[in-house]
Amino acid sequence: MKQEPEHLLFFDDDCPLCVRAVRYIMTLDIDHKFLFAPLKGETAEEILGGPQTSLKKANSLVVVENWRSTDRDFWIRSQAIFRIYWLIGGQWKILGWLCFVPPFIGDFFYRWLSEHRHQFKMTPDREIGPEDRFLP
Repeated sequence: MKQEPEHLLFFDDDCPLCVRAVRYIMTLDIDHKFLFAPLKGETAEEILGGPQTSLKKANSLVVVENWRSTDRDFWIRSQAIFRIYWLIGGQWKILGWLCFVPPFIGDFFYRWLSEHRHQFKMTPDREIGPEDRFLP
């Protein structure tokens, strides 16, 4: 019996770098622990509304751990990236330990990359991955 994905990753689907990051994460996530959804989509409106509205404006990937639960954990910027590795597990958990490092260290680099990502001359990719891995 196939297990339902436990975690949800929101991303900017207009950003070629973000789309490539999602495709990369899908190659690592062989157990399908993650679903993906655009930050401007219906799912983001539902889950990132109310007290989490600021997360949509954070210019960041947003990881929602245990997204179907009422006891969700939200991760952004560098901590979101490292938390993805932690949740994927296996050999990647070593890198995932960095999610416990104070965010100001990794966020400095994440913010710079996030602010300059549209300057990279990358062509947009419309083929992100299998439809069953994405929510609207």
